[in-house]
Amino acid sequence: MLTFQNLEEARAHAIARHLREKAGCQITRQTRGGAELLVFDHVPDNGSGVQVVAGGVDPGETPAEAALREAQEETGRTGFRLEGYLGSAEWTHDPHVKRELRHFYHLTAPPGLPDTWDHAADGHLFRFRWEPLSNARIDWEMDAFLPALTPEETPA
Repeated sequence: MLTFQNLEEARAHAIARHLREKAGCQITRQTRGGAELLVFDHVPDNGSGVQVVAGGVDPGETPAEAALREAQEETGRTGFRLEGYLGSAEWTHDPHVKRELRHFYHLTAPPGLPDTWDHAADGHLFRFRWEPLSNARIDWEMDAFLPALTPEETPA
């Protein structure tokens, strides 16, 4: 997997390779038990596995703006705080004919989010839950930059 630590280089690569840009959200919260990561499953299960909030970068939108927009649209909640850019990764999946450059951002959750909830968006029903950040299970290589989020670095 080709990764980038510089957003400008990553975006130039996406343009040169005609890759669709997506923003991925590593949304965390701090609990007494430690840092947790927000993940979701589709309901009913459509085989797409455990995922994090992510979506396309719209024309004229920065990846950071897309991350905040997607967090609100997919969760149905507001008040997320953008903590920073984690890195970008090229991702291709031949069976689904997907060629993407994913920009990952760390967001912190607003206080008071429930432990689980459902939200309908984009014709899908998402079932949200929190997993310990130390052993979060995410499919589709959406965990490329989780090691950058250690409990010591996650704001309280």
